[in-house]
Amino acid sequence: MSWILRPALLVAGLLAMASVRAEAGKVENTTVQESTSSLIQLAALAGQALEPARLLITRLAGVDAGLLLATAQAHAMQALHAADPARAAWHDVAQLAQLAGNAKAQMRAIEQQAEMNLLLSDYAAASRQADALLALARREHANNYEASAHGYYGVVARRRGDLDAALEHYTLAIGMLRHSGDEFRLALMIGNLGTVFRDRGDFARALELQLESLAIRERIGDHLETTLRNIALLYREIEDEDNARRYFERALAAVDRHANPERYASVIGSYASLLNDVGDHAAALGAAREALAIDSGLGNRANQGLERLQIGRALHGLDEDTEAAEQLESALEIGRRLGQHEIVARALLSLAEINQIQHNSLRARGMIDEAIAGLETALLRPQLARAYALREKIALADRDPATALRFLRLYSEQRELLIGTRASRQLGVLQARHARAEADKDLALLQKDNELQAVRIDKQDVERQLGMVGLVGLLLALFLISWRFQGMRQLNAALRLKNDEIDAKSQALALANLHLEQRASELYRAAISDPLTGVHNRAHLRELIEDRIAHCWPSAVPLAVLLIDFDHFKQVNDQLGHLHGDRVLLAGVASIRECLRSGDILGRFGGEEFVVMLEGARAVAAVEVAECVRAQVQLSLAGIDTGGIAVTVSVGIALLADLAKAEQASVDALLDASDRAMYLAKAAGRNRIARFSTAAAARGDMENA
Repeated sequence: MSWILRPALLVAGLLAMASVRAEAGKVENTTVQESTSSLIQLAALAGQALEPARLLITRLAGVDAGLLLATAQAHAMQALHAADPARAAWHDVAQLAQLAGNAKAQMRAIEQQAEMNLLLSDYAAASRQADALLALARREHANNYEASAHGYYGVVARRRGDLDAALEHYTLAIGMLRHSGDEFRLALMIGNLGTVFRDRGDFARALELQLESLAIRERIGDHLETTLRNIALLYREIEDEDNARRYFERALAAVDRHANPERYASVIGSYASLLNDVGDHAAALGAAREALAIDSGLGNRANQGLERLQIGRALHGLDEDTEAAEQLESALEIGRRLGQHEIVARALLSLAEINQIQHNSLRARGMIDEAIAGLETALLRPQLARAYALREKIALADRDPATALRFLRLYSEQRELLIGTRASRQLGVLQARHARAEADKDLALLQKDNELQAVRIDKQDVERQLGMVGLVGLLLALFLISWRFQGMRQLNAALRLKNDEIDAKSQALALANLHLEQRASELYRAAISDPLTGVHNRAHLRELIEDRIAHCWPSAVPLAVLLIDFDHFKQVNDQLGHLHGDRVLLAGVASIRECLRSGDILGRFGGEEFVVMLEGARAVAAVEVAECVRAQVQLSLAGIDTGGIAVTVSVGIALLADLAKAEQASVDALLDASDRAMYLAKAAGRNRIARFSTAAAARGDMENA
């Protein structure tokens, strides 16, 4: 820029700043929300005041000078956390950079536009910017910006629920950044990939990635709070309250050092969800309101929906249901407007609970049915279990026992799956910790090996020095040799101590590994077994049957399923109590085992229903096995006090070969056939067996075996 234009630029800049300050004096700062809104107003005023100066400078000094001022303006908007004005400012920067032929500045501006659009939940615009960034980065062979484009694709895909696409984009981005030296982008992509694995339920891999991201961020000292919050949310998912609180507190301490309201709102809002989960509703209310005040000023609509949801949950927990309903209705409206299905389903669930308490069953039923549909799509199992339980209560209040029974059964199945899911999650984290302990052990051994190498090098240096000293004189050489010999003895003693220390640590690590393996085995057994009877639980039983169908159907190997239901068992529970009923079930299961062989499979289907799976020759003899079970249970339970109630079993038999078509060869089809046969045995008078027949099923009856 020539010296003639410098005074003009200086005067224009001073005039613009004076205008900004004059307009900024009109903005008042009171509450947190008003303070944030005031910053955005200040940003808009600054943009208006700087616009004439930027146009003047562009005309006088050229596109490069205009680009410099436009970039400064965009950074100012972003520093004031004004997403919408900043988005417009970065758009101007991208256009000026294109005119100036500055590809790097153009890519940086497009990248910042995408960031602002994600903050404003404008995913369509963010995807368009990712397309433009990818095309420009490939043309310029800029791998780091190409990786950023894949990162934005991944964010949009994850928020829209396409986890497979998000996983693919983040993996591509990490591959491009591994050897680029761009540690900031690498840590960001690794953390985002960890979040995808958390959503997929792979908690071991998720924890491993988040810890890797945290190590990089600690090294570069940037955005620590983001990874700390992600780890806290991971521990919340596996119900580890202590670790979740600890990482949230570390995240809050990290964000306090930067005084960044946008990051602070994200952390404190997520913390509110944990506080609600553990029942600390007063603290959750304060945290969620604080986050909402900031995000309302910043214009972050998605976060506002989540924070109003947490405020509603907290108020409901504090029995302030009128105000809670208002907040939940607001969250519901935001969730529907943005297409955020999780917000919609959670808000409907909480609103249904409030309406049920207020005896508004009709409104509660409509809300809970809509919530169940959304929760089943999102597979949010804890909330889905709550929804099934509430739907059962509504059906009972409406005097609809059939619907109540159906949702009670769904609730029981969901609880069983949830217990298995939690055990798997805890096992996953345990495996991640085990892997980290192995890595630490390898690192420690490597450090010890380096120390030994250093000692050997020192020893060689000493020997060379002794040879040189020998040339000076025999007496001096003997003196030095004696002195060095003493030093070597001390060094060897130190080496022995270090070796002993390594052996002790190796033994401790071996014991720790053994404990981890035992704990993992216990968790796996708990995840696949019924806690009362010790047989396979429903989820694992279905997996075993599905595996055997896949093996037996193509090769025509016989396979049979026996569905065993204890007759009059509900009367035992009602008259003698559930503990006595448990003893009857245990005795019945023991009788069933007496009729089975080592290759037969026994599992609990639910309540008083059990399933036996037979294969090969045992399947051919399914009727004889079923008769043995029926007779043995009758004989065994005759010797138990059942209060005069005749507790027997009805058995339904279904063979895989009896299913008419190949597409019917599924777990559900086989279990449904055995269930229909069992109900035929019930209808025929109980304490008998019946076999499923395709032809008989078509006529509406089946044969008694």
